[in-house]
Amino acid sequence: VDLARMLASEIDIGVEFVMVDWDSIIPALESGKADLIISGMTATPLRAMRVNYSDPYFHTATCLLVSKEKGAGVNSIADLDKPGRTVMVKLGTTGETAAKKRCPNATIKPLKKEVDCANEVATGRADAFLYDRRSIENLHARFPDATRMLLAPVSVEPYAIACPKGDPETVAWLNLALHHMRRDGRLEALYAKYELEDAEKK
Repeated sequence: VDLARMLASEIDIGVEFVMVDWDSIIPALESGKADLIISGMTATPLRAMRVNYSDPYFHTATCLLVSKEKGAGVNSIADLDKPGRTVMVKLGTTGETAAKKRCPNATIKPLKKEVDCANEVATGRADAFLYDRRSIENLHARFPDATRMLLAPVSVEPYAIACPKGDPETVAWLNLALHHMRRDGRLEALYAKYELEDAEKK
């Protein structure tokens, strides 16, 4: 939200925010209901078949929220790759893709909402939830007695801004604006505001 407002202020226009389910976010862009996606979206080659991406503005690490009850003995992603293990993922995310790739022998269970995935872990119905680090930290704070975190990165992924296919002018403008924000310190100030650390810099 803050990044979108910063970009809008560069050309003195307003910005309207629209909440949609994650699996509907690219269709909303394709149908013209939105002009941009600025929503912690990882730029992937598959998604780039449907949208155009700016340069990355942040790199996140995915990690694990583990059930203290059911996830005993889970100390890495490899420990989840076994029959009988259940890994929660948010539907349509790169966490779902990574879980299917890294844990082909486990049961992968997708849900639409992060908190529902975390609740499955906290109540002992699933071993772990694979998702972005900041969200995992927030969810562990919500369920501190029933969960633990494994913060070793499962993957490092680039967040980028998506715009409709066939609009190279908007991509070029976004990249120029992001370049200036990096050079003048506004992006770093935004990271500091939310206590974020770019995973590429570790």
